[in-house]
Amino acid sequence: MTRVEQLIITLLDDQDKDYITLNSLKKQTQIKNILKLTPKMTNTDIKKKLLPHVENDIRIENGYKGLYVARNINDTELIINRLRKKPDSLGNLKKNFPVQAKKLVKIVSQMVMSGKLCVEFTRNGIINLSSNDNVPKIENQTLQDTAEIKPLSDYQKMKAAYDHVGSGRSFVRIHAMRDYLNWPRERFDQTLEQLTKKLIIQLHFGDPSILTEKQLTDSYVDDEGQVCITITWRDV
Repeated sequence: MTRVEQLIITLLDDQDKDYITLNSLKKQTQIKNILKLTPKMTNTDIKKKLLPHVENDIRIENGYKGLYVARNINDTELIINRLRKKPDSLGNLKKNFPVQAKKLVKIVSQMVMSGKLCVEFTRNGIINLSSNDNVPKIENQTLQDTAEIKPLSDYQKMKAAYDHVGSGRSFVRIHAMRDYLNWPRERFDQTLEQLTKKLIIQLHFGDPSILTEKQLTDSYVDDEGQVCITITWRDV
């Protein structure tokens, strides 16, 4: 470990963080002196100064607020460590994380699908994420309570499918999500209808002629017989 890495790790430990913006290093006297940083230096300048001192314990990443210096652990651990301290919305996580938004959404979707993260939908449509080990165990809850929780799990999985299939796009094809989830038709349609009634998603009509016969079958037909081709998640 280089001297600069030692100083950065100590700084992260003291602040109980796994990452900070690269620009914050300007304020650290010892690091500033070793790297010979000046107030006018850009993040790119600081990165060039820092790279020769990076070996094993830190890495430099690009996120919403520019360049970050982070502990050299995988992104999944960074997300879990962040959400263990305080559950937060996906929107806030995007704005304060050393990973580009598109990549972050993909990682979060995979973590939700695998059960590492839990999703809660608030009344105003905000998605709150939390580490799975923050969620109370339900062994002692009644069967009725468990039944109420079960649909939420399907909401989580559908949101994860939306993020994965859409890859950052707002309008996502229903047939692609149905294919990705591979649920029984009744389960998929019921979840879609529940999310629509709760105003969490919005269904959009389209021209059926642009779809293949299978894609048309795997889309969704509403009560009035209109073909819904795409959905948007209202928090996006």
